Amino acid sequence: MTEFQAGPVHLRDWGGPGLPILLTHGMAAHSHWWDEVVPLWGDRFRAVALDFRGHGDSDRSPDGVYSADLWIEDIETARRALGWERFILCGHSMGARIALSYAQRHPRRLRGVAAVDFLPEIHRDRPSRFQRASSRPQPVYRDEDGILARFRLEPGGTTMAPEKVRALGREGVRRGAEGWTWKFDWRCLSLPYPPIWPQLPQIKVPTLMVRGELSVVIGAADFERVTREVPGARGVTIPGAHHHVPLDAPRELAAAVESFAASLPA
Repeated sequence: MTEFQAGPVHLRDWGGPGLPILLTHGMAAHSHWWDEVVPLWGDRFRAVALDFRGHGDSDRSPDGVYSADLWIEDIETARRALGWERFILCGHSMGARIALSYAQRHPRRLRGVAAVDFLPEIHRDRPSRFQRASSRPQPVYRDEDGILARFRLEPGGTTMAPEKVRALGREGVRRGAEGWTWKFDWRCLSLPYPPIWPQLPQIKVPTLMVRGELSVVIGAADFERVTREVPGARGVTIPGAHHHVPLDAPRELAAAVESFAASLPA
């Protein structure tokens, strides 16, 4: 696996001769969310994971403004750097919504799109920890142990072993002049999050929708609806998985994406 910078976007490329697939992550996450999945594919895919701007090892926006348009541009930056004409795009959580938006705008670039466990719309009756944190400045901690003690998945349900969760958290922190803080730019939390429903019928590429059976982010009824609203989409629910499907059920997710890819026209 090699890592490199394409302009402001950091990429991690596992290489290989297989079908090109680009992987995107959720809010406050990073490309390491896919580390348990990619090795299961072997040579069947050439997998590349990106860090959206404001996340991981990609650059931050100079003015602190983030948008779906900016992150769609990050996907295009990655595509051009990799020299890909057509590829599969697979995203988790917020990255799934960005992947679907990319599919709507650039259908000729994609063989297919896979959207894994995302929030179709914000329900104001139950604000998330992200929403509560959006009004606070970027936190800084004195040492690495202190910041890692604060690391939590959002939402919290997972079957991933605690030591692996901690290792995942370690990939998302850095030391600066004032102390330890998150690589994630807190200002991303101001991202508008409109309902996705009007967008779905406009997606004209083969689509796979994936949900964790125990997800509190997208319920069974909403999952049925998002799958129904995209023409010809197929839906897969992964038993025993919470929202963080790439962490909870990497083998089952890898198999679902591989099966989907095998069904795509050349």
